Parts: sequence; C-alpha cells; structure tokens
Amino acid sequence: MNSAASEHCFIPIDASHISTVWHWRNSDRVRANMHYDKLITWDEHEHWFEALRQDIDRECWIYCQHARPIGVLNFSDTQRKVMQWGCYLGEVNCAPGSGLILEWAALEYAKQKTNCIGLDAQVLSFNTAALKLHKLFDYELMKIESGGMRRRDEQSELTLFDIHFFHYAMQKWQQHREKVLTKLPKPIQRGCQQVTFLSKEQE
Repeated sequence: MNSAASEHCFIPIDASHISTVWHWRNSDRVRANMHYDKLITWDEHEHWFEALRQDIDRECWIYCQHARPIGVLNFSDTQRKVMQWGCYLGEVNCAPGSGLILEWAALEYAKQKTNCIGLDAQVLSFNTAALKLHKLFDYELMKIESGGMRRRDEQSELTLFDIHFFHYAMQKWQQHREKVLTKLPKPIQRGCQQVTFLSKEQE
C-alpha cells in the first residue's frame, strides 16, 4: 500500500484478504448480528469471493487503520440509484470510534457515486450499537418487519427479532454532513476527514 495513504483508508478486497475475512465472518461477534448466523465453510467462503469478483453490482472494501486491515464495508446494487450497504469490524482492538468512521465512510462513498440518490441499510433489532449509530447520523427509519427467531447464544432461548430498514437520501446528506460531523468527538472528526478510498492502482 502507498506509504502516503491515510490512516483511515479503504482498499478493494483481493485474494490476500480471503483468509482474514473468512475468520472475521465466522467470529461469534460478527455472526451474531448478521442475517445468516451459521458458520461458513471454506468452500462457501471461496464461492462467495468468486461470485463477488464477477458481480458488477457489488463492492467489498477492506477498512485499514495505519495499513492494518480491521474490517469490511460492503455495497450492493451499486449500479442502481439506491445502493445497499453493510459493515463490520473484524478486529476487536481497533481505534475508539471505528464504527462511527465506517458510518461516515459509507455515506461519503455513496456521495461520490454520481448516479446514487440514496443509501439503504438493514439492521437486526438486537444490534443496538448499529441502531444507535444510524440514529446519530439521522437515517430515516422506513419500516420494521419481523425477522423470525434467533438464539443469541448456546444457552439462551429462541426469541423473536425484527429487521429495521433505513434510508438516507444523498441530497439530505449533502445538507447535513457538516452538522453530523460536529456531533462527533474531535478525534473521530479528524478520522472521518482522513477517510480515503484507494483504487487498485493506488495500493
């Protein structure tokens, strides 16, 4: 990676990240908040990666802090006017506020897409941290649907959960981004302002 890269940069996923991302996806902490919470086999993971590489409608970015991969930022429907996005931190010993920077990065990336007019996200109702982040950034809650039953850990009973559907209009983000930035702690503001997306040629 370019030595001049920002301390908060995003690089396109490639074959060198496959093993790391597989371990992240299978960690209890990440799986617990995903639609699909079963362990992922290596074959399933390889198939996911190959399908991702061939799909022009999806993008997967690796979030790096000081050149160290720590998480993932996913986009789908990238050729449409409204994109979908999701993210997770794969590492636990990250800089404080890394989730806030991921939220900022998603909206800033969508803003760069000239054909994108909005960004959608889905959050499971027990993922309270993500729900708080979306509220802080002023996402619009569009609807809530039943998600089914989920056992939070091996000891717990099956409980009902919902799926929260959020939307952010890019026109609104253009108007509110500075206001949102001022609500964040100073170190997080600096981190957000350092966010960069590097193409393969810039790595």
